[in-house]
Amino acid sequence: MDSRPTVVCTSNRNTVRTDLSLLLECLKFQMKSPDLQKQALLTIHSICEKREDNVDLLREMGGVAFVYNLSKSSIVRSDVKETALFTLGTLAEANVYCKNSLCRKETFADLASLLVEEDIPLTQKRVSVYLLSVLVANNKSGQTLSQTTSCLDILLDLFRTTSPLSAGASLRAANATQTFQLWASVSSALCGCVNNPQNEEGQRICVAAFPVIKVWLQQIALPPTEIFQPICSFIAMTVANNSCVQESFSASGGLDTLTLALARLASAADTSLLSCQLSVTISKTLSACITENSSLASGLAQYGVVSHLFSLLASPHLDHEERLSVLLTMGHCTEASEEHQFQLVQCGGLPLIITLLTEDTSEEVRKAATFILQTCKQATMSMGVPGVKVRHGEGEHADPFINMESFKSSAKELLRRIDQLEKRPAKEAEDEQEVRHPFDSSEERGQPSLPPASPPPLQQESFRSIPTAYTLKLLEGEGRQQQC
Repeated sequence: MDSRPTVVCTSNRNTVRTDLSLLLECLKFQMKSPDLQKQALLTIHSICEKREDNVDLLREMGGVAFVYNLSKSSIVRSDVKETALFTLGTLAEANVYCKNSLCRKETFADLASLLVEEDIPLTQKRVSVYLLSVLVANNKSGQTLSQTTSCLDILLDLFRTTSPLSAGASLRAANATQTFQLWASVSSALCGCVNNPQNEEGQRICVAAFPVIKVWLQQIALPPTEIFQPICSFIAMTVANNSCVQESFSASGGLDTLTLALARLASAADTSLLSCQLSVTISKTLSACITENSSLASGLAQYGVVSHLFSLLASPHLDHEERLSVLLTMGHCTEASEEHQFQLVQCGGLPLIITLLTEDTSEEVRKAATFILQTCKQATMSMGVPGVKVRHGEGEHADPFINMESFKSSAKELLRRIDQLEKRPAKEAEDEQEVRHPFDSSEERGQPSLPPASPPPLQQESFRSIPTAYTLKLLEGEGRQQQC
């Protein structure tokens, strides 16, 4: 048996151990040479970044504890403290044991003290927020500590006061870039405090930010995505899977304002890439706001939200994942009320949904299209009944009820196509019955299911959690881009 790979691995490990030991000695004995200390910290960062085993070596020789003490020392230069905090974030992100060792009340209290200081550099505050975001990410204990040490309250205050849309933004023009970077990092940290895992108490605390968010949404006509995305990520993570917080966001006027923003932007989604991107972001956020809350979803019918989603769905700028997210939001709406269903049929949306079902290469998109068609089937059938009427328009400007009999012919044709599409998979299932185990189909249960958010098979029992899980997955990826 060839032992050379083992020898090489051991040699590399010993080399890393020696390097880390020398760097740690440099940190300890070069207290009067801050530039050397900074260089040593950055080298430790390079060696340990995304290397769990190397962080273990540093932790075993007491390096993590020393770097932490350095970050709060009163005799080192502020830029050394800043670099030490940044290095701690790297170490905690790479190694869960290191993260757990730092996740204690003392650490959070120190970070809270840093964040409320007026005289420290913005970059030092930013790396403090970065470390805090690492400690709360996927960590229930860290989320709880952020609440008990007032870190969450301080983050909320920073979120309001450092925003480029806040009242004092014009007074900070000299530090606009650094202030924006701090705000984006704060937004990301707040998302980690309230979700993944979901933290209902954290979500409840963050309700305090809803009124100012409503104002921000009202005052921006065509916001850049780097401003709009952190706001929407915060909203989505705060309301997700929490009906009480969803109701609070609606009561603050935020849900109506967000929907009106979609109505304004979606109409230009086919010609403007920026409008399309912003509309998709709003669509994902709306999905989190109305999931498992049929009363809120039904209320959006007054704004004709389904017709706006249909306009967005027809945009040539959408990629596969964006198209799926729009379909999921549309599915929440059509499932919630018949008025949404009628609006989709009335705006001519069903032919496009049928096209996606028959021609799209993505199985997830086809399943979402199937679900929407199923929810609209009753509405389509109703159009063949004399006297069936539906409202036309939005909100207070809605026209009187108009007779839908003019749609009877097209409705019958759509029903015929839907029936054909339903029979096709049923026949395929019969053909394969001998070689496949039977499963509990949505037709047998009387209700179709949205596509799964992850690879496991579609299950009717998990239907109501699927859209939220998928929406959160999409928003997490965007939210992480806002981190330090």
